[in-house]
Amino acid sequence: MSATRSASGSVVAAMRNVVAPVLFAGAVAMTTATGLALPSAVAKPPTVPTDSRGYVDSPARCGPGQTAVVLGRTALSLVSICGDGRGHYEYRGIRLKDRAVLILPARSMSNGCFGASSDAVDYTVSERKLLLTAGLRVLRDETMTEFLDYRVAAPVTKLSADDHDR
Repeated sequence: MSATRSASGSVVAAMRNVVAPVLFAGAVAMTTATGLALPSAVAKPPTVPTDSRGYVDSPARCGPGQTAVVLGRTALSLVSICGDGRGHYEYRGIRLKDRAVLILPARSMSNGCFGASSDAVDYTVSERKLLLTAGLRVLRDETMTEFLDYRVAAPVTKLSADDHDR
């Protein structure tokens, strides 16, 4: 009986030695694949000055009576979601190459993103991207290089992919 116990104890120990690294590797792979890794402690400051009303000296700045809820920057755009404190939101976007401005009513979505719609285009703002769609067709999928979320106690800054390599 003790030989059986000893053998089964060895099997259990061997299984532990195999299972733990496999689980750890799986967790690392999932974190990498889903982008859920925590950002480094050194946050990259926004390249355009910001305050509680959004981007300073910019059409993406929130209007009087509004405060910035989230701010995002991509290689092609600046985006502000502004709120009035009563549940009304506004999308303020700038296309950087020609400084074209778009201001639309916005809505908070159940997944934590914000959405806005023009006649033919839907705009979705998340901490990862600015997504422009027309029906099922993706018009632009812009990765956020900077993101500030004022819904949390201290704004969360998303770092660009280049900052994670340092």
